[in-house]
Amino acid sequence: MTDTDNVAELRSQLEQARRIAVTLEQENAQLEERLERYVGKEPTVRDEMAYLQRCLNSVLELCDQAATQATRWESPLPVPEWATAVREAATGERPDSPADKRRRIYIDGKGNGWLDQSTGYGGARWVAPLAIFPGDAEPSTTVRDRTGELHEIGRCW
Repeated sequence: MTDTDNVAELRSQLEQARRIAVTLEQENAQLEERLERYVGKEPTVRDEMAYLQRCLNSVLELCDQAATQATRWESPLPVPEWATAVREAATGERPDSPADKRRRIYIDGKGNGWLDQSTGYGGARWVAPLAIFPGDAEPSTTVRDRTGELHEIGRCW
């Protein structure tokens, strides 16, 4: 190979490297643009809660419409069973199923976790703090009174 051939080959490789560099710069710009759409744009807990509240309100509104529709006639019809069941589920007031033997997991008004231990005399539910000796159980009503609230957040076996 002569020097002229080497120079031509090097120029060809340089041009190819420039094309690759331009392509990479374009891809990088596109990725940065996509990244800007997401970084710092995550919804806050408040945004998520507002969205969930809007969804819940829509469900409750649908139940209200079904109840209104049933009672608008001269001889009112009974409110559809599904409307009552959906309203109970949406407000968290569904009765417990006796066949459900899972333990309930709760969170109190201070963000502490509690685990269902047993149901005692008179239906009193006993809960124990998570990550503490289970013998430290106390009635759920006492925890609710002391912490301000106690919400079931799940169930486990």
